[in-house]
Amino acid sequence: MHPGGRSMIKRNARVLVGLLIGLIVGAGATGLIWATSDGSAEVRITARKLDDGRVEVALQTRAVDPQAQLEGLDSPDWGERLRPQFRILPADAEADRWYVSSPLEIGVHEPQPPSVAEIGPFEISGTPTVSRPFGRDTLFCVLTHGVQEDFFWFQVYSALLDAQRWNDIDLRAEMYERGADQADAIRRCVDDGAAAIATTLADPDALLPALEEANDAGVRVVTFNSGSDSATDVGSIAHVSLDESAVGRTAAEQFRQRDVSGDILCIIHEPSNTGLEQRCDSLEISYDGGSVIRVRISDSEDSVATIAALATETVGGAIALNANTAYLMANALSASRPDIVLAAVTADFPAPLAMLHSGRLSFVLWSHALEQGYLTTTALLWGHGTPFPTQTGLFAEATQISILPTVVTSEAVQALFDADSALRETLPAWIDALERAIQEEPQRDGP
Repeated sequence: MHPGGRSMIKRNARVLVGLLIGLIVGAGATGLIWATSDGSAEVRITARKLDDGRVEVALQTRAVDPQAQLEGLDSPDWGERLRPQFRILPADAEADRWYVSSPLEIGVHEPQPPSVAEIGPFEISGTPTVSRPFGRDTLFCVLTHGVQEDFFWFQVYSALLDAQRWNDIDLRAEMYERGADQADAIRRCVDDGAAAIATTLADPDALLPALEEANDAGVRVVTFNSGSDSATDVGSIAHVSLDESAVGRTAAEQFRQRDVSGDILCIIHEPSNTGLEQRCDSLEISYDGGSVIRVRISDSEDSVATIAALATETVGGAIALNANTAYLMANALSASRPDIVLAAVTADFPAPLAMLHSGRLSFVLWSHALEQGYLTTTALLWGHGTPFPTQTGLFAEATQISILPTVVTSEAVQALFDADSALRETLPAWIDALERAIQEEPQRDGP
């Protein structure tokens, strides 16, 4: 059977034991007598009256095509007449008596199910089939901004590596610090015959010309991480990301729950990233206890001093937008300003959780790096596999696949050490790493 297809009949060969003819002598035996099976095939009995008055019966079958029925099309033609060995009703047959033919073995032709290209995308990412619309030599590209030292991207690329193995595909994954270099990488993928490209949109203006060229060349484009507002403009058919606005709203709510008043520092660690700006924008809109001050840092040498200098007496809270910045923020403020509520947006392990346990961070908004990597690969393969061309208008707006941040607190960290913790049982090495990080983590007095 065609992989992934649904069987429309239970067996291809069946034996009709004691086929009931259901003819009454004197009835119009030349007419057609219809019967149906269990709905997976249609059966009809044909009959003809011979010159000497006898009646001959035969059987015809045809497979049911549900797709044709749904579309109002004609079903397949009836098969040839199948004649049982005993199939003749004598001319002097007794009236009002049922007669039975001999058993008849029939074969029902099962039509091939529609190909994957006809019915839509392949089944699901991670379920390779021989009918999938890509092969081992099909090139897919995933291009991101970022720096290798950021553990967030380490997790994303770990997920991409998993996806490459699961789907048995040629996946080119590259990282660039500059938007211009990322744009050049997009062009190289197009020149090398990539079937689909996934890219982050930290700097959409820098990438727009290259992505327009990709779309003009017929390469499907999906986007992820930063730049959800620009996804449609660059021709993306789907965008996978953390809901950046939800990050700002959730942070504001968490600060309120901790009775924070005064200004809040929103620390931005990349010079051009629309997603980070969205987080601070949403925090500014949602927080009513003071102003939101954006702190832009470029390197670790002067970042601690920059953060400390801006933490005036009017500041009641601060949020770092990645793990590396959280370390710098804690080093700058946890000792000198123990009254400030510190938070971070991260998916790192184990250091941020150790900082929660020690009190140097009050809460973390988990950014789900692994999930972004896995979902992006799924969107990438779907983007290539979907049969609908972009000209149909189905992708006039990029499909938004949004992930909500998860609030993590010191109570959640402590729960990992409970005797019945699933993590302790299934991933003991992770618990060991977290315990070591906690032992090395300095304690903090204050909120």
